[in-house]
Parts: sequence; C-alpha cells; structure tokens
Amino acid sequence: MILILKMDRLEYKPPDKQKDLKKVFPSLILILIILIAGFLFMNSSSFNMKSVIVQGNKYMSEEEVIRIAGLPDNINILRLNTSEIKTRLSHDLRIAEAEVSRQFPGTVVLKIAERKPIAYVASSYGFMEIDKQGIILAVYKNLKKVSVPMITGVRLESGYVGDQVQNQAIQYILNYLSNLDEQTINNLSEINFSSSGSMFAYTNNSVQIRIGTNENLADKANLTKDILKEITEKKLIVDYIDLSYSSPFIKFKN
Repeated sequence: MILILKMDRLEYKPPDKQKDLKKVFPSLILILIILIAGFLFMNSSSFNMKSVIVQGNKYMSEEEVIRIAGLPDNINILRLNTSEIKTRLSHDLRIAEAEVSRQFPGTVVLKIAERKPIAYVASSYGFMEIDKQGIILAVYKNLKKVSVPMITGVRLESGYVGDQVQNQAIQYILNYLSNLDEQTINNLSEINFSSSGSMFAYTNNSVQIRIGTNENLADKANLTKDILKEITEKKLIVDYIDLSYSSPFIKFKN
C-alpha cells in the first residue's frame, strides 16, 4: 500500500505595521506627556525656595549656617543638590554632623549637630578651646568669658585650629567630662591634673571633687552628676566630694 500525504500550502502574511504603530503611538504620547509634566514640575515657581529653617544650632547663628550652606537665591528646591550642601556644612570645623531636607512647597531644612566646647587648656599662645574629642575649635590670646571648665596642671606648647590634642592627661580629663551632661559641665570651673596622676574638679561654688586616677571615669562622672544634683536640690553645704574610693564620700562643712 502506498500512502500519499497531502500538505496544505503555507501562506506568508507580512505584519501589519499600521496596526502595530497604532498600539505603540498612545504609549509614546503618554511618555511625552510625562516628560513635559516632569519638566514643568521641576521648573515650577511654586517650588521656589521661600524660607530656610535651621535646627540644632546653639553657638552658631542661623545666618552663619545659611551662609556656609551656600544656598542659591530663589531656586526650585527640587533642583537643589542636597549632597553638596551637606558637604559644605560638614567641612566647617564647628559642625560635627549635617542633614539637608526639603519641606514642600518651598522650604529647606538645615539640621546640624555642633561641636560643643567642653574645656579650655592653656598654651604657649594663650588658651585653646577643645571639644570632647580633643579637637581644637578656637585659640584665644585672652579669655573674657569662660563657660566651660579650665584644665590646669597641663599645658600645651603648640596646636592649631582643627588639630586633635594627643596629650594623654588631657584625654583622661576629656573622657571624664564627655560622660557629664551640659548642666554639670557648666557647674564646673576647673579640672586639675596633678603631678601624681590624680584628677580634681572644682565647682563654681568651690566644692572640690576628688576624682582620683583614670580608672572607672564613666562611673565617676555619673556619680558626679547625681551628687551635684542632690547638693543643689537640698541646698547642702559641702566641703569636698571624694570619688577616689569604691564608695563615694561627702565631707560637709561645719
């Protein structure tokens, strides 16, 4: 037996370009509309910078922070390069951290964390203002007003603004001070590092705090905060506070 297969003839049909174009054309129009809307949105005067909010500043004025940020006048806030502004702020020695954000429709927020002076130390030039990390924030020939304690018993021969103090005795003192709150620091007038390696603090009311050696400085700082707070609240008359032993001792005046 002989099988005969009969195959239907295949017929080629070219694609309908007009039909495909009709499908693509609405998508192209939509993309074009989105691009035009985005351009108009980015350049709309409704989003022009109308105000600047400065947050976190205490020692620096708002005008100074804005000047350092270098904000262009009357610019659309969507076109601001916030990374560049943050970099400019962070490059200022007095600013430890900076954040830049937008508040619609036309406000820019500059949030900073300042390097706060924590102590002064004498130098061959005059006096150096340092923060908790030992960074020299400023150098003065004379001090007219002292808002943070003076480090005594240690003297720096040289140093420039921006340098970090490497003196070991000062590092011990900064370790102690950095564990205090701002209120307690402002209540201290002097931190002395003796030749024997012991530390002594003095309050604005001439109460001596015998800190002792550089051991357990964080714990001693916490005790300092609690004891000085209690002395203030109860209006106690104290001669000295001794933290050099495992148990703190308070000597009252007769």
